[in-house]
Amino acid sequence: MNSTLGIMTLNPAPDHSYFREIGIHSAPYSIDLCLFSPADISPVDETVKGFVFNKESCGWEENTFEIPEFIYDRTYYDASLPSRQARAVVQWLKNQPHIRFLGYGLPNKLKIYEKLKDSPLASYIPETFLLKDHFHLFNILIKHKDIIIKPVDGAHGFAVYHLVLSRNRVTVRTTKNRQIAEQSFQSKSTFLKWAERLLDQYTFIAQRRIDNKTDQDTPYDVRILLNKDDCGEWREFQRAFREGPQGAILTNISRGGSYFKQEDWESRYPKAAWDFIKAEMNEFLDQLPHLLEDYFSPLFELGIDILLARDNSLWILDINSKPGHKIVETLAAEKQHHLYRAPLEYCKYLNSRSLPSLRRGEY
Repeated sequence: MNSTLGIMTLNPAPDHSYFREIGIHSAPYSIDLCLFSPADISPVDETVKGFVFNKESCGWEENTFEIPEFIYDRTYYDASLPSRQARAVVQWLKNQPHIRFLGYGLPNKLKIYEKLKDSPLASYIPETFLLKDHFHLFNILIKHKDIIIKPVDGAHGFAVYHLVLSRNRVTVRTTKNRQIAEQSFQSKSTFLKWAERLLDQYTFIAQRRIDNKTDQDTPYDVRILLNKDDCGEWREFQRAFREGPQGAILTNISRGGSYFKQEDWESRYPKAAWDFIKAEMNEFLDQLPHLLEDYFSPLFELGIDILLARDNSLWILDINSKPGHKIVETLAAEKQHHLYRAPLEYCKYLNSRSLPSLRRGEY
């Protein structure tokens, strides 16, 4: 009997290339594939209106079906009412004993920080502050002079601000439409009014800005894509350096950044101690996914952003349990078929395992 794997996203799109390729690669597996939104679940009879993949025609077809027994969660939430309602439905799904998620996700950035700051990897975790109000923000800025603030639930570089205090002037920079928008405040009162309005919109965290600029004034970092193989073991799937535009704050591809293979980046900066840097990075990457699962819930894939500072210090800057996969498409097209098979292989592995005491998360 076939098992059923549902790809869950807030806006299921049959023409989404990643979802379609998973469907095409599902042909040799005893897995029926469906695509749906948590908003389309009927609570009365626990059915879903969505799409089922037809392996013969290699396309998605509209249908109504029972909630799948395995779920690949690709939902991204925002502050809207539909999103909040969907989050509640997803939590209900996670609590159903007959349903298994490939990965149960991670909490917000602050909760991850609170765990990792006391972990064996504490030396790689930047000090992070939950901003209580605009006065708190100003006091942190006075102390550190150069900081980054971002929403505690943010992703993809959304609402990230760079703040600098110099000569009694506060300069604020952010990225809008891949361009840097800059504003200066010459008085404390005008800055505090701006900060109060901003902090009313979202809950922010603050971190001292770590210098990760090249001599050409471009920010850079390392993106690591990890996922589990067909035996449930973690593996590094792809690694890349990301470089943002000149003068930019972020390296995110959605904000104008570019990917580089590690060997290409190393050739640009041959004087760096690459053997030492890579050995240190590999050491904590071996530990990180296991720590996260110990602290939170089972996971399937991770996107980890590592900041390599100009002094060669390494910092775990961000961790995403629903990472994008453009890194593979851009730098390793020959590995794409393994990428599309990964959810299917891991679903097959879970189906062979009995996990009655599975921790399901509340995020």
